[in-house]
Formats: sequence, C-alpha cells, structure tokens
Amino acid sequence: MSEPFVDLDEIFNLAVQETQELMKHGFDLSDPCFVTSLEWYANKYPEIAERCNQALLELIDKQAANFPRRVTVPSEIDVDGF
Repeated sequence: MSEPFVDLDEIFNLAVQETQELMKHGFDLSDPCFVTSLEWYANKYPEIAERCNQALLELIDKQAANFPRRVTVPSEIDVDGF
C-alpha cells in the first residue's frame, strides 16, 4: 500500500497561519511550555523542520518588537519575595 501524497508547502502555510492567529490572540510564542503549530508540524514532518523553525523565529522577533515588555527578565523578579 502506498503512502498518501502530503503537500508540505500547504502544511507549512497552514502552520504559519495558525501560529500568526495565536500571536494575534496574545499567546507568547517564545514560551517554552507552549507548542505552536509550526513546532508541531516541524516535529511531524522533518522535511520542513528548518522552514518551520525559521518562520517561528521570525514571528517571535516580530512579536518581541511589538510587545517588548511581555517577556520577564530575570533581573526583574523579586527573589526575596519567595
């Protein structure tokens, strides 16, 4: 039985669109606990992993430029408060 045809360009474009939607809704794409569509598809289809990773890095940079205070810098954490 042969494998079904998988359109990797279509999958990549869908992953970018889904990840952009998450960004629009305020999800922090740089959060290591959060898995984006780009990351999920990169894991599922290694053939497009490099493209997915590059696109994710570009979206993270774009998000950081638009919301520079979103990420907590360790020096801003009050360690004495713990």
